[in-house]
Amino acid sequence: MSTRHSAVGLGQSWHYVREAYRRIWRAYERANLVATLGGVDRWRREAVSLYYRRFGESPLKVVDAGAGPGNMARCLKGIRYVVALDATPEMLSLNAEADEKIVGIFEQMPFRDGSFDLLVAGYSLHASIDIERATAEFARVAKHQVVVSIGKPDNKLARRLLLLYTKHVLPWLVCLFTPRDVCLEYKKIHTIVQALPTNSKLREVVERYAEVIDFRVRAWGAVYLYLASSRLSSTQQRR
Repeated sequence: MSTRHSAVGLGQSWHYVREAYRRIWRAYERANLVATLGGVDRWRREAVSLYYRRFGESPLKVVDAGAGPGNMARCLKGIRYVVALDATPEMLSLNAEADEKIVGIFEQMPFRDGSFDLLVAGYSLHASIDIERATAEFARVAKHQVVVSIGKPDNKLARRLLLLYTKHVLPWLVCLFTPRDVCLEYKKIHTIVQALPTNSKLREVVERYAEVIDFRVRAWGAVYLYLASSRLSSTQQRR
């Protein structure tokens, strides 16, 4: 029997998190820059670079899952067509990178099997309703996946420090640079991190549906990034 991991958990509704994104959309990227101590874009670029180093060529058709304002797609090059998927219309309104914008959720992606050469997801998988269903959908709709997201360290000390940071330091830090209504929403990151599987467990979930080519952790496990190929795509390549 597979284990389902809900990123919201702890008796909280997923709408609790979705409403947070509705409120922070105007200051989203500035707050993320502060929250990650400047690492947010560096890790996006590193994740995308895994794809180019492995495959060399640019993908023709890309779905940006949890696209927000399009920061992850902005790290790509030479692509022909980008579809932005996000549960928050306010976030999509800021997106200038996409050729098409769709409001939807990871667990029920409105695309046919293998519709895309590449799926990218930047700092969005951790906020899914059901991480296992989301990763299964990622593998279903795209040949390859590049994901970077908030992680949960395997090391107990690092995990404890991250939980302390997200509970006590992060909201205060974001409040120094963003409006109060934005920074208070960042308290919900602690709720999300509490409910996440550890990074090693997350990798096991991904490997049920895709072949993991490269999996890395950064910031002492507070962030993970990976490149994976769907099982169908991997089988076709070996033939």
